[in-house]
Amino acid sequence: MSKRILILTDSIAPPAFAPRVVSLCHYLCDKGYTCDVFSDREQGVLAFSTDFGHWYQTAYYQSGNKHWRYMADKLFSARERHFQAFIEKTVDVAQYDTIFCSTCYYFPLQTTFRLAKKYHKPYCIDLRDIAEQWGAVPYNTHTVSHFKIINSWVHRLFTAHNLRLRNHVLTEAKAVITISPWHRELLSRYNPNTHLIYNGFDEMEFYPETIKESKFILSYSGKIYDLDFRDPRLLLEALQQLLATKQIQPSDIELVFHIDQTSITPLTELVQKYHLQDICSISGYIPKDQLLPLLHRSSILLVLTCQSTPEGAHGIMGTKFYEALGVEKPVLCVRSDEECLAQVIEETHAGLAGTNVQEVADFVLNQYHEWQRNSYTRQAVQNKQLFTRQYQSKQIEALL
Repeated sequence: MSKRILILTDSIAPPAFAPRVVSLCHYLCDKGYTCDVFSDREQGVLAFSTDFGHWYQTAYYQSGNKHWRYMADKLFSARERHFQAFIEKTVDVAQYDTIFCSTCYYFPLQTTFRLAKKYHKPYCIDLRDIAEQWGAVPYNTHTVSHFKIINSWVHRLFTAHNLRLRNHVLTEAKAVITISPWHRELLSRYNPNTHLIYNGFDEMEFYPETIKESKFILSYSGKIYDLDFRDPRLLLEALQQLLATKQIQPSDIELVFHIDQTSITPLTELVQKYHLQDICSISGYIPKDQLLPLLHRSSILLVLTCQSTPEGAHGIMGTKFYEALGVEKPVLCVRSDEECLAQVIEETHAGLAGTNVQEVADFVLNQYHEWQRNSYTRQAVQNKQLFTRQYQSKQIEALL
């Protein structure tokens, strides 16, 4: 008899997309499991069947004043209680063999815990992001006031409260999964049965293809958040140097950014500071169907991050790196985190995690010369099969 798994997650629908959960569901259903997925999103309430089981969505923030609903959630766990009631009204929780929860931060950890206790079910937690990874700088502060100091105070208060709840849930879990060695080390304090399963790429969506291109393209597509957190300055200074010494011709090169709207202006100003506006294109996100062609056309794929410090960010390993592994394009990580991401870049021979201008300039110039010879570049990455969604789903299945 096949196992029945109740899967709870924050959201698997764009834009808050969780391909890790989608791939897991496809994999488990192919193996004969029955998967029912519950998620929440801010707009729309949909319930529909998919080829990986049943996917039910609710929407706590769909109606009413969002600020009041946010406060009610943080003070009284209103969103979790709404979610639990929706699940119990929709399915018979007692029929499942286990509960699997995959989330960024907190929701729906409390729902998972309450259902597991009420129906005497084992549960497994997959934490894709945690509050501690940002260090002293909160990048997900919710705006509840026009005053920055009030928002900061509320954020710290709610974070401390939610961390206490989260850590209690972790201690009761049969297993905990997370996405970097740094995350595993931290979460092991609360549950010694904590496992590292990296994020990754879907090998059916991201694969190598040789496309000759008349331009030497360096591209980045994704969020910036803050230029001190995702810092392209080493690259900009290296390009300025290579152009000034005429080692690279400006007519050959194109620097492309597809980023969040709030980051367009500060990045534009930074590019102008280095006098690179003539070779640089900055715009908003591109449709998903245009992403893979851009990766194939690019000669270098950028991964933007910053150096890890005791007070700063830790364990940030964005999906852009894994997509670059999939298409086997050279990765340039600036500025190197000198931590988890740099270690995996070195182990996979994926490219360079840059720590100074000269090594970044040398890396760019080497790739430029390869492009001049072939009209494309290719990176002979190693062990990329360990970072596929399919392999990671197999790892999660073993824990379930």
